[in-house]
Amino acid sequence: MRYLTIALSLLMFSTGFCSAAEPERSVEEMRRIADFALETPELNTSPLPEYDYDQLDYGMTIGIERTSNGRLWACWVGGGDSPEAFFVLATSDDNGESWSKPRLVIDTHSDDLPMDRSTLVGNLWTDPLGRLWLIFDQSMGMFDGRAGVWVTICENPDDETPEWSEPRRIWHGVTLNKPTVLSNGEWMLPISLDQRNGFGPFKDCFRELDPYRGANVFVSTDKGSTWKRRGCVRFPNPDWHEHMIVEREDGSLWMLARTAKGIMQSESTDLGTTWSEPTVPEGIAQPNARFHVRRMSSGRLLLIKHGDKIDSHQGRVQLSAWLSEDDGKTWKGGLVLDERRGISYPDGFQAPDGTIYISYDRNRAKDGEILLARFTEEDVLAGKLVSEGSKLKMLISRPLAGKTAEQGTSTTSLSAEEKKQGFVSLFDGRTFNGWKQDGNWKIENGAFYRFKNGGSLYYETARVPDDFELRFDWKVSRGCNSGVYYRPAQVEYQVLDNVHSPYRENPRQAAASLFFCMAPSKDATRPFGEWNTAKIVCKDSVIQHWLNGERVLDFDYEDPRWAEYVELLRIRGGDLSARDGQLWLQDHGQDVWFRNLRWREIPPQEKVVASPDFEPMPVPPAALAKEQERVRRMLERSKQK
Repeated sequence: MRYLTIALSLLMFSTGFCSAAEPERSVEEMRRIADFALETPELNTSPLPEYDYDQLDYGMTIGIERTSNGRLWACWVGGGDSPEAFFVLATSDDNGESWSKPRLVIDTHSDDLPMDRSTLVGNLWTDPLGRLWLIFDQSMGMFDGRAGVWVTICENPDDETPEWSEPRRIWHGVTLNKPTVLSNGEWMLPISLDQRNGFGPFKDCFRELDPYRGANVFVSTDKGSTWKRRGCVRFPNPDWHEHMIVEREDGSLWMLARTAKGIMQSESTDLGTTWSEPTVPEGIAQPNARFHVRRMSSGRLLLIKHGDKIDSHQGRVQLSAWLSEDDGKTWKGGLVLDERRGISYPDGFQAPDGTIYISYDRNRAKDGEILLARFTEEDVLAGKLVSEGSKLKMLISRPLAGKTAEQGTSTTSLSAEEKKQGFVSLFDGRTFNGWKQDGNWKIENGAFYRFKNGGSLYYETARVPDDFELRFDWKVSRGCNSGVYYRPAQVEYQVLDNVHSPYRENPRQAAASLFFCMAPSKDATRPFGEWNTAKIVCKDSVIQHWLNGERVLDFDYEDPRWAEYVELLRIRGGDLSARDGQLWLQDHGQDVWFRNLRWREIPPQEKVVASPDFEPMPVPPAALAKEQERVRRMLERSKQK
């Protein structure tokens, strides 16, 4: 009965069926739901076959570590960068050449809970005593405003049957990076208590924690038995902070943190009690993405970032390694660990023999690969592999659910998680059942292929739900322009070759834009001829576009901030408030492919909240002038009607 009462309260809160006297009770009910995240998690040390690779369909790296006898442990996220997230761990006993099947899983989802309980971020760390720590968060939903950092410790991580302690909770928030052992013997743990005070129905539920929100540092003086909060930095435009701390040669502490604008820094000269005002570190350019910084045995600092130059980047591409001999003032090297797109989230360590190990992920939602780079400081300084035993792009894990034996080639079947969420497949990969076309589309290797002029492809089986999530893959020919229309009139997820199409000059016409309305926050496309994964989420007045695992568009069209953009689309003929649309795939004159189309209706109790930090790419002046001229002509034609 307790679960039913809370679930009904959540439904009332999310659908608006509350009286004027209800808000306080609703907040109280949401706090009770958040309390489920305080329950001690259970560790699954026998996860097979339920969590074998053929049951997994997602991969986001969390961390990697080496234990005393040389075993490597890797941890990554299954389920999604979402409330469905859970942790998976595997090991290697041959220096990363091969890996075990999953050996430990933390998955605290339960049908008995009123909503998802997630384990989304954390890390692995071998402490000075040789014990292996698994640090992880637990939260209701994506972030309930409080969450919590949990640890479980293994004292025999190199044994055939490792034994883990019962998890214990350290504090609120989340930890994504390893502790730092200071020269005075203290252990310093970075804990982020997000400056946003809860997502969706949890917003404002824990206002008493607001004074503590930011990039916190906790210190242990008793080898990890207890931890005490010492200081905190509040960064502008934070994105989960993901902060790391290194101790400089002069004893000061240097903190780097992730923000929506890239890396920012702060300094402490009193062991973390107080911190300087955040600034941008000179000469380091990094996208809104995780990085890695650590002191090496040589005394140099190692930095893992995106871009083949220290002071520039092109998004989540060209993951590279750099070394500093002057505590971060200047950097040398530039070893590119992986030049491909869709790579992110580096973590690592240095072994006693000086070898550096960095794990990262690639195309989380599509390929879900967890990869390893093994190299030395000499390799970094040379900008290429010169050391015996160094190796790049080593595979740690790859999920197999929903994939054929050919890497990255998906079938049209739904994953177990998608079935649980209520997804329905719109395309069987073999026939046009449910679709209408004029003979200019055919099916090629399980994909719809527009191969000549003739018209768009229409889904006739059902109308688009008012609140929905649509997932699909798309691939374009050189210079191609196409799109997916999902609400009446001109509401379109743009599909484009961003490099060779003439439309590329205006970001409001770029891939994953809401065409002629809202630009994405970044270009996350793959080159023409390669498959892209995409997702459209529409709930109430919130619209999200995803591309290759990244949420690149996220806004509430009723927010006055976006009124000018909404009006631009209205002039073109689009009404974002309209419903009962038909799903169709555009033929705009160039060859294009679509596959793996599936959708679900989002239930009323599921909240989708627009990110307050979303910023569309700016439109260059020349493109803006062309757009304004086009708008002028549209307005003139409308007056003549």
